[in-house]
Amino acid sequence: MYVPSKMSFTSTVTALAVYSILWLSLQTLQVHTISQEQLEKTAKTFRQVCQPKHKISDAVADDVNRGVFADTKDFKCYVSCLLDIMQVARKGKVNYEKSLKQIDTMLPENMKPAFRAGLDACKSAALGVKDHCDAAAILLQCFYKNNPMFVFP
Repeated sequence: MYVPSKMSFTSTVTALAVYSILWLSLQTLQVHTISQEQLEKTAKTFRQVCQPKHKISDAVADDVNRGVFADTKDFKCYVSCLLDIMQVARKGKVNYEKSLKQIDTMLPENMKPAFRAGLDACKSAALGVKDHCDAAAILLQCFYKNNPMFVFP
């Protein structure tokens, strides 16, 4: 019988607490449109959850907003983690209706058309890709290409 160590139990409880806080934050944010600054702060919080899990440096993560995408499994799984937390995708499959609702309820008016266009262009970009990390990387590149206001944590 496997008995988890005290450290793994503590880590699990910490992770659950972080996810719970993020989930509650999302529920609060979904009621109101958020500013660009709030969007960036929320994105950084998501990044702080996924980045250590996948050992991604700040430089590699920052490169995404310049159109540079690392071709490593860790990076692709980092992207999958972020898309899952943001509820844009789940295991590499786009949550189209949920994403559309988030765009309509959360984003400032000036960002909505670009994000809708990106979502529409990319909703089926990774169909048939079995590995969720590979699928997430394909979605990320599609969103970058099709959303002129692209922002990623």
